[in-house]
Amino acid sequence: MNNFLFLGLEYIASCSIVLFSIRFLKKEGLYVALATLIIASNLGVAKLFDLLNFEVTAANMSMGIAFAVYSIITEIYGQKEGRKAVWIGFFAQFSFVLLGLVYVGYNPSTNDVAQNYLSNAFAFTPRIALASWAAYILSGYFAVWIHEKLKLRTKLWMRNNIATKLGQILDNTIFVTVAFTGIYDLRTLMNIYLTTTIIEFALDYVDTWVVYVGVRMLKKETILDKN
Repeated sequence: MNNFLFLGLEYIASCSIVLFSIRFLKKEGLYVALATLIIASNLGVAKLFDLLNFEVTAANMSMGIAFAVYSIITEIYGQKEGRKAVWIGFFAQFSFVLLGLVYVGYNPSTNDVAQNYLSNAFAFTPRIALASWAAYILSGYFAVWIHEKLKLRTKLWMRNNIATKLGQILDNTIFVTVAFTGIYDLRTLMNIYLTTTIIEFALDYVDTWVVYVGVRMLKKETILDKN
């Protein structure tokens, strides 16, 4: 029950980050929200917890909401801006890992209490980051491309869910293979992949309202700017 509670808190926090960023920073806020979610996910994905007897990574919710940001950006500003968002997320990940490794490199003082924590965090992070970069760029580009192709043929909820689902399948396949092969046994790898995919698929439906609200907010701002 405790894990469901924290899953709900992650959901509330992730959605709030996106909507508050749009409310106060508008278009630029989407990029801020995306970078925030990607950096948080880069750490959270290393933690596993039990949910209905399945092992789940802690970043499922925040990463799912990050895909919703792609949909909002592509819907309002087009494929070019969607691709730009992918590279902003990549730069955020790269900068996070680079600075983290620099922090670990300092010789700690006798009064330091953070070295062990940082060493443990970033000892695992570089491999995760490499897996994330490959999965993130390829799946992000793919999701943006799918959303743009479906823009004139489908309703928003449909193109959001199709683009996000297909993007997440590609993302999970690349990420789990690169990040966890040799660390976990095959059964655990399959559990991580299947539970991550199933949970993210469910999230496609609970984050659809975020896409609609975000798109409505930005369209309203665009109209006001024109006037």
